[in-house]
Amino acid sequence: MSKLLKPVKLVVIAGEAGRVTRKYPFEEPLVTPDFRGKIEINASKCIGCGACVNACPPNALQLIEDKEKLVLRYFIGRCIFCWRCIDVCPTGAIKGTREFELATDDISDLYTHVVHSRKACASCGNTYATEKIIRYVAEHASLSEEYLDKCPDCRKRNFIKALSRRRSGFE
Repeated sequence: MSKLLKPVKLVVIAGEAGRVTRKYPFEEPLVTPDFRGKIEINASKCIGCGACVNACPPNALQLIEDKEKLVLRYFIGRCIFCWRCIDVCPTGAIKGTREFELATDDISDLYTHVVHSRKACASCGNTYATEKIIRYVAEHASLSEEYLDKCPDCRKRNFIKALSRRRSGFE
């Protein structure tokens, strides 16, 4: 007899609680402040350092390099919304949103690209970093001005030359 009354008891409890679901998409969904949605990248703040790429577990962020430009590509389809990239971004260029309605019939809508131009070395002419990284380093690090416009290989050569001049005493 108690097995027959169990469904009736559930109906009574559900009737007292009232409606607990929302008529989505006709009503606004309930999204808590802790909900994590897609990220947005501010292209004017991004310096192209790649810290976000190193922190991204599913490789949703990629750095694509060629001779004259560096492209930061974000693919929403791979993103697990962990927001690690936000934590490691030195300039605060990445911010998290509560946006979760990401369905589309065009895959190109799932990509975001941030394009950076690369700077050429003053000594050898090879490109080595984005112009924004060099400005960021000039403002935040104690690197000699004479080394800022040189690639890592030319910096190393100049340093070794300067060190050997000091040790030998010859100019």
